[in-house]
Amino acid sequence: MALALLGTGLLIGCKPSDPPKPTDPYAGGQSYPWTGKADASPRPLTQGRNYLSDLSYSSASNAWGPIELDKSNGSQLPGDGQALKIGTQTFAKGIGVHAGSTLTYTLNGNCSTFSATVGIDAEVGARGSVVFQVYGDDTLLAASGTMTGVSAAKVFSVSVKGVKELKLVVTDAGDGIAYDHADWADAQVSCEVLPGADVTPPVAPKSLTATASSGGIALDWADNSEADLAGYRVSRSTSVGGTFTVLTTTLLTVSAYTDAAAPQGVPSYYQVVAVDKSGNASAPSSASATRPQPNTSLGRAKLQSLDGGPFADRLVFSRIGSLVSPPSNGVHDRATLRITNTGSGALQVTGLPITGAWEVDPKLTLPLDLAPGKTQDVQVVFKAQGTSPVGKVHSGTLTVESSDAAAPKQVIQLAGVWQGQSESGQEPSLEEIVEGGFGFQTKFAPGGDVNQEGRVAPQGDEVIAPYWQRIDAAAPVTVQQLAAYHTQGDAATLKWFTKGDTDGPAILTQAGIDGQSVLPRKNGTNDPAVATFSPATTFGFRVDSENSDATLNDQNADRGNGCVDPCGQHVRFFKARDRAGQIMPGTYLLIMDYSGINYDYNDNVYLIGNLKPASILIDVGLTPAGGQFTDPQGNVWFSDRDRNNYALFTPNTAKNEPDGGPNTALDILGTTNDTLYRTYRGNVGSLTPRAINFDIPLENGPQTLRLHFADLAHTTAGKRVFDVVAEGQNVLPNLDIVQQAGNGNTALVKTVNVQVTGGALNLTLSASVDYPSIAGIEIVR
Repeated sequence: MALALLGTGLLIGCKPSDPPKPTDPYAGGQSYPWTGKADASPRPLTQGRNYLSDLSYSSASNAWGPIELDKSNGSQLPGDGQALKIGTQTFAKGIGVHAGSTLTYTLNGNCSTFSATVGIDAEVGARGSVVFQVYGDDTLLAASGTMTGVSAAKVFSVSVKGVKELKLVVTDAGDGIAYDHADWADAQVSCEVLPGADVTPPVAPKSLTATASSGGIALDWADNSEADLAGYRVSRSTSVGGTFTVLTTTLLTVSAYTDAAAPQGVPSYYQVVAVDKSGNASAPSSASATRPQPNTSLGRAKLQSLDGGPFADRLVFSRIGSLVSPPSNGVHDRATLRITNTGSGALQVTGLPITGAWEVDPKLTLPLDLAPGKTQDVQVVFKAQGTSPVGKVHSGTLTVESSDAAAPKQVIQLAGVWQGQSESGQEPSLEEIVEGGFGFQTKFAPGGDVNQEGRVAPQGDEVIAPYWQRIDAAAPVTVQQLAAYHTQGDAATLKWFTKGDTDGPAILTQAGIDGQSVLPRKNGTNDPAVATFSPATTFGFRVDSENSDATLNDQNADRGNGCVDPCGQHVRFFKARDRAGQIMPGTYLLIMDYSGINYDYNDNVYLIGNLKPASILIDVGLTPAGGQFTDPQGNVWFSDRDRNNYALFTPNTAKNEPDGGPNTALDILGTTNDTLYRTYRGNVGSLTPRAINFDIPLENGPQTLRLHFADLAHTTAGKRVFDVVAEGQNVLPNLDIVQQAGNGNTALVKTVNVQVTGGALNLTLSASVDYPSIAGIEIVR
């Protein structure tokens, strides 16, 4: 008995039959595995140091998207990597790859040394395991041994004298390629003078000057006159004889550079060299300057929204044109911007120009003087009278003009959502609230409609996640209600509940009077509806009677409105994208709609931080429908047939096995999680082919699966043989559980990486001998 299992989570349904998937799982322009094409006009070797990321490879292959030059491997798209980083050390040059990877370079015997710093990139944390290998003319010259995400970087310095072809290989260390992001950092070859090569360097740049200001240090020099000049390289050091760090990772083509990151209050020493097209570098020209410390004797204007909205430089409002007997409708048509003088000298606010349908009320007498530490609140009122000519969403700006030398004009964005009257079909849409109002660039239903009558099928940036976990267990989950657009007067309550339960403690309740407003208040207060909570285990969300686990929701109304199973998706989650379109790590938008109403998903909108989707855990064959059990590690597993009797598999007549139910005394070898392996499914009776198919709703993209098997019917190999095909790839051909596990009644776990398309994971087990058999499916998050 051994082996703990990872993750927690719940599966919530599957999709109906989709059009046949292409046989090529990477069709449609996606690119993994990837093979590179050699340059038609390769960049030549030059005398001295040659970074491989600046050279042309002869051939290249990579198991997970293209290789990345001077970046980590990232994901499947070109240019999606980050800065190369091994442990805590960051590298400006190098190549990011993913096991298995092979790169070849033509040296033709002209180089003497290959060097690089190698290791697992920090973007995957402690995960991953690889082996780095260096070959010269197919002879192994050096190898790293197995390296993991916690291994210290290793440095290669390998003689390549006489080598015609250099080959760099990264293998998966024999345990699969999951998280195997590998870096050849600072990879370079040192080469000799090539026949006929240009070895004459340019002259050193002349008339170099360094001019310091609060904004940085500006360098300027005279243009070089060489016809073959490629550009200039700038380096900085904190001492005359110290180590110089290159600031320009690509050559400058102009004779000026501003170092905005120069340290303040200490001298900075610079070297500028000219480089020609053959790679020859001139002697350095030198200059130095000291960037001044910030002048704290002046006033400093710090701006703060007292709304506590998600973006500090944006105020969001809502207004209803016809309020019935105020205060029966609360509206957020007034916001407060606080100006604080954080400097040590006087601050003068000289102007507050405002654009759009807003005004400052009460008006302030300007100029306004603020002593150090003092504040001034500016009340901004949304005054829109209708949708003409701009529609429901209005925009404008408030500019704070002051004597702050570092920021004399600070612009606050203003966004307002207007509706003619409460409810009555005049509510703003989800997109108008989230994108037009708050400025998020999250994609909800690109080119389509967010209304799917409650069907469980991901759209846009949606994540299928009925259950969640904290990212940082030492910090709470943060919640802010961005909007409420449901029945006016109703107070909506957001709760969390432990996985395996159906109810739990309240997180916050929104004031009923604000049932048609952005930034509603917390019930019984004038404070924004914000809260934190600290669950110690895997958890789900519940808004009134609607749950993040779709199987807990009323699905009959969905079907009555045209939903095709699986249904019940009334609480949905989308990755939050900021105003630049970048994903905000660990931050999601929870949107929801009450069952059977109109599926516009603007009833309650929350911004939630410090969380991640929990793993989805399916016990195949567990009875009864909707059954669950908790494994020895505390993870809750659910049956592959939900409490509404919806089966995740076809044919849905495939039997629960073993006949007569599980033997609760049976000892499963190789695991402590005996309960998982005591049930399985795969017997499809007389149907041919002898195959069972699972369709599991899941967002598109790379996914890691752990598939659990144990043969309870056979003790010798060859009695049960089947293929496991995931998303069109035969990931486990001719699987013989007994052969690979070593015996019957023995746990076998297989990890596979797949690329999900079509909004669902498709998994097919097809037998050539007996029936297929699977005990558990784990989607690792």
